[in-house]
Amino acid sequence: MKTKIKIFSGVRNFPTTGLFIIFIAIFLSSKKASCALNPVQEPLRGKINRGIELTINNRFDEAVDLYRKLIEKYPRQPIGYFYTAATLQAKMLDAEDYSEQAEFYRLSDLAIHYAEELQRRGDATGWTVFYEGSAYLYRSFMDSKKGKWFAAYKDAKRGVGRLEKAVALDSSLYDAYLGLGSFKYWKSAKADFLLWLPFISDERKTGIEMIRQSIAKGIFTYWIARDQLSWVLMDAGNYREAMQIARENSEAYPVSRFFKWTLVEAAYRNHDLEVCYQLYQNLLQGVRTIPDNNHLNELECLVRLAEIDLERQQWQQAHRYSDQALRLRLAKEIRKRAKGKLKRAMKVRGQAEKALRQQR
Repeated sequence: MKTKIKIFSGVRNFPTTGLFIIFIAIFLSSKKASCALNPVQEPLRGKINRGIELTINNRFDEAVDLYRKLIEKYPRQPIGYFYTAATLQAKMLDAEDYSEQAEFYRLSDLAIHYAEELQRRGDATGWTVFYEGSAYLYRSFMDSKKGKWFAAYKDAKRGVGRLEKAVALDSSLYDAYLGLGSFKYWKSAKADFLLWLPFISDERKTGIEMIRQSIAKGIFTYWIARDQLSWVLMDAGNYREAMQIARENSEAYPVSRFFKWTLVEAAYRNHDLEVCYQLYQNLLQGVRTIPDNNHLNELECLVRLAEIDLERQQWQQAHRYSDQALRLRLAKEIRKRAKGKLKRAMKVRGQAEKALRQQR
């Protein structure tokens, strides 16, 4: 009888014990999910790097799908939201089409929200604050593209403040040096006419050094920081190194339009017209394959090709490319944005026509 009672008692208590074990498992897993993730650890590190590589190679939708899976797996973490937003921004810049900006801002806001939530609970790390600051900086860049200068400045200040806090929490977080260095350089470069004032410091050298440190010691910023350094060096007048870096980037990722745009600008400023011409022809082919092409980047390529041909006195080619540019069927909003480019195309076509008439 005692044996029966013991058996019955064990069976009776099994659901309670089982539920208790399940509860503990759920509690521990939810506690783990509520703590800040470490993006440096695998498999998360590999997935982030894979998404960055897809983005560099113009495979934006694949990168978005990969990062949205991170959102599904870690819905209360900023990582998935930030990288999805960053990829959408890259996609919009590549096509010069900002139709997904509402989703970009929504995802950026969620990245900031969940980073703040982790900080309020005391579960944040330097990486948590890094993603919050980076989301603000990406938002600032988008604000500036839309001409919202006050909002851009406000978001930039917030972003830089968060990145400084991230470095204070984790001195080895060199990924944050990219945003900090870029801000220091461009703030000084754009306000160079004020540098004579005693309370305005010139931080261009500091900014460049911080970007270099991000390249050397960052976890996820190597290629992005190299691209940014190339643009900074162009602005500083160091065209040779800027072109060398841009060329190496483009050779490492030959299908990347991002790196081609940087390289072609470096070649243009270095007055390497032959390299320029080949790159614009290559870019022209690439941008024409973009789904729902709004022709803005296509127009840029055509105008630059026409201008180079004009400089090389290739009048027929200059006329052909400028005429193609002026015949593009642009939407009203795009035509408004392209006003300066269309004016340049008109000028080249007029000069080419004049030169051709003189040859007859």
